[in-house]
Amino acid sequence: MGLLLAALTTSCGAADPAGRAAAKPLPAAPGSSAAPTPAPRLVDTHDLLAVTLPDGEIEPAGSTEKKVYARDPEWAPQSISDPDCALIMDPYLEGPRPTRVVQTFHSKEAWEWTGATGLTAHAGSAAAAAEFDRLRKAVQGCRDFHFRSTASGNGTGTRATLTAVRAPARGDEAIAFDLTFWTDVSDINPDAKEVRSMRRTTVVRIGSVIADFDLNPSGAVETMEFPAELMTRQIQRLRGPS
Repeated sequence: MGLLLAALTTSCGAADPAGRAAAKPLPAAPGSSAAPTPAPRLVDTHDLLAVTLPDGEIEPAGSTEKKVYARDPEWAPQSISDPDCALIMDPYLEGPRPTRVVQTFHSKEAWEWTGATGLTAHAGSAAAAAEFDRLRKAVQGCRDFHFRSTASGNGTGTRATLTAVRAPARGDEAIAFDLTFWTDVSDINPDAKEVRSMRRTTVVRIGSVIADFDLNPSGAVETMEFPAELMTRQIQRLRGPS
């Protein structure tokens, strides 16, 4: 049950009340009495949820959750000091949000690592490639930045560093980077001024879909990468039957 990329169209229709993008039929040629040929249907959240990994195929994770993406205003980063880094933290902060679902993975060992796959459908391969190029340029420009969120409390917020790393040969194109965060928690824990955390990210374009694979490792497994088995199976499901 793969997502057939041929179902994506390069012309974007209007969204119906359920949030699905409706494709407009193609007009008939001048002088032709033939009925219009309908354009391929755009991918919606139901399609993306259908191609996330089944619960029985999530080794080496221990459990998984799936949901349609919705921005959480409490945790969303604010006042990001660098525009390139702002794009990386929230690619659709300033524009319309495309169809997107997120599948979160939890390690079998408590608190050892968490991972997430985000699947974002675009109006066609060209649109996805343009968005991917925008993100690639942002990764090249972003290095050190600072941000706050509603959840930052009374501390000074979070400082962060981006390190570009070699991307695996996946999909039509791929990029990868690591983010290291130092969050001020002195207002709630005077004995630990900052808490350090990491996020490893690989972003892959598969036709008209952009898939981002994020891993948040604990200090005990800091060098761990996103599980290759999960990434491979997800990309295969997006490719669909060969």
